[in-house]
Amino acid sequence: MFEKRRLSVRDIVFIGVLAAMCAIATSFKIPFGVGAMVHLGTAFLFTVGICFGGVYAGLAGAIGSAFYDLIMGFSPYTVWSFVIKGIAGLIVGTVAKGLWPVRVSSWAAGGWVWRAVLGCVLAAAWTLSGYIVAWWQVTGSLATAFANMPSSLMTSGVGLVVAMILSPKLRKSVNW
Repeated sequence: MFEKRRLSVRDIVFIGVLAAMCAIATSFKIPFGVGAMVHLGTAFLFTVGICFGGVYAGLAGAIGSAFYDLIMGFSPYTVWSFVIKGIAGLIVGTVAKGLWPVRVSSWAAGGWVWRAVLGCVLAAAWTLSGYIVAWWQVTGSLATAFANMPSSLMTSGVGLVVAMILSPKLRKSVNW
């Protein structure tokens, strides 16, 4: 089930570009609550996971989200984002596609939709629980952490919808 493989130079370049794009996608945001926001970074993460698999999505999400937090003044969340978004990308990508980007003949058959939705829902649940702990630790208030739950749920909901629209089109254009 899991293919043992090393990262090639091509893989590293793809992951770097995807991480940069993740940071850029996260910059399209609407602040909501204390330290929370509704953004397109999750939509990008879900799309990468569905199209390229868990390794690419996990590393791109971890690096891109942490980089965004670092350069945009959310430095208390940098390590949290690295871990939370990295695991979220790994979850959605592994469930939807597998660990590595490989050609999947069942893509056109429609079986990918259920795996993609399940992967996104599981990743959203992980992200919500992870950020509740992060918000609680950074702000020192459990009430503030719970108050930010709607923004996390909205971000994941928007991410799921956008990923389900973009994934088939992106998959065709990259021919992967």
